[in-house]
Amino acid sequence: MLNIRHIVGQNIRLFRQTQGLTQELLAEKLDISGSYIGYLERGAKSPSLELLVKIADVLQVEPEVLLTSSKGKKAQELKKLLGLLSDKKPEAIIFINEVTTAYFKSLDKKQ
Repeated sequence: MLNIRHIVGQNIRLFRQTQGLTQELLAEKLDISGSYIGYLERGAKSPSLELLVKIADVLQVEPEVLLTSSKGKKAQELKKLLGLLSDKKPEAIIFINEVTTAYFKSLDKKQ
């Protein structure tokens, strides 16, 4: 079982990579060292609550998302999808939702 430091670290890495940020660029946006991001992502250190909120803000996710475990392939893929959509405008998210809904309805009709 993973401890909370590892869960947070994995989530930071997932959302950072999903948004195409390097550890150094994320660190720069947070005004901390790149090596500290590495420690966080490996679960070697824990961020303060204040830093956790700043990280979530930069990664454009809610702080609680960084604290939740992703058990199983489906949960991991859903988290990646959330990361891809997190920095998009509401109109784009609505459009993706409509397209996805139409796609799944078309699959239901074929069965």
